[in-house]
Amino acid sequence: MDNRPIGVMDSGVGGLTVLKEIIKSLPNESYIFIGDQANLPYGQKRPELVRQLTERIANYLVAQDVKLFVIACNTATAAALDYLRQRLPIPVIGVIQPGAESAARQSKTHRVGVIATNGTVQSGDYQRIIKQSLTDATVYSLGCPDFVTMVEHGDAGKAETQKRVTQQLAYFSDKSIDSLVLGCTHFPVLQREIQRALPKGVRLIDPGISTAQHIVDYLSQHDQLREAEAGKPVRQFFTTGEPAEFARVADQLLKRQIHADHLNLGKADV
Repeated sequence: MDNRPIGVMDSGVGGLTVLKEIIKSLPNESYIFIGDQANLPYGQKRPELVRQLTERIANYLVAQDVKLFVIACNTATAAALDYLRQRLPIPVIGVIQPGAESAARQSKTHRVGVIATNGTVQSGDYQRIIKQSLTDATVYSLGCPDFVTMVEHGDAGKAETQKRVTQQLAYFSDKSIDSLVLGCTHFPVLQREIQRALPKGVRLIDPGISTAQHIVDYLSQHDQLREAEAGKPVRQFFTTGEPAEFARVADQLLKRQIHADHLNLGKADV
């Protein structure tokens, strides 16, 4: 048993969609979540800078004695997962491999779409991992950085948002995909708009769900689940940006009121 908290990070609020799925699967665990809103968006930044931003959050969480570091951001996973696994004294789990493997399992026609930030698309990680399982797969990837901005501004559910999502996803209208990976943790917030914009029958793959199961399996196998007798779990939320703005969007995503504190990690090298 291990009663230490789980550390979770994202470039902003999108990683809360992953945290929500983890809490569903592991409600007894304690969590520390950090959203790096001061440096949003990650998807347009150089991989080296994304790695630096992710590493300093990881180091902060290690100093808080977390037992596991979850990179709940596809762009940061692509840029920093392997690097941090070699350097941190705790296990590191990202969202790309669980999401890609889920897509490979669920696709019947082996024609898969991926929407993500430009950084994640350029990494090619989803395509590579999907093709490891489905060697004959055809993977169509599309960068949708505007979707991140819509979510951070709380624009889900607006008519203008649906219009913009439909326009961007018209790319898939003639691709005959049967599955679409939501390759950015912000995107499940726009799930309704995305589903409406796609041809009928396309299945949405949310990597947060498979990531949560991966974490359950890891902690169970390594006897690191929190003891039920350890008392009420603690959930802490930090943002490098504006706490009130973070909490406003986070309340909508988690369906409950949260308190967020500001975290100053110093200025990044831009």
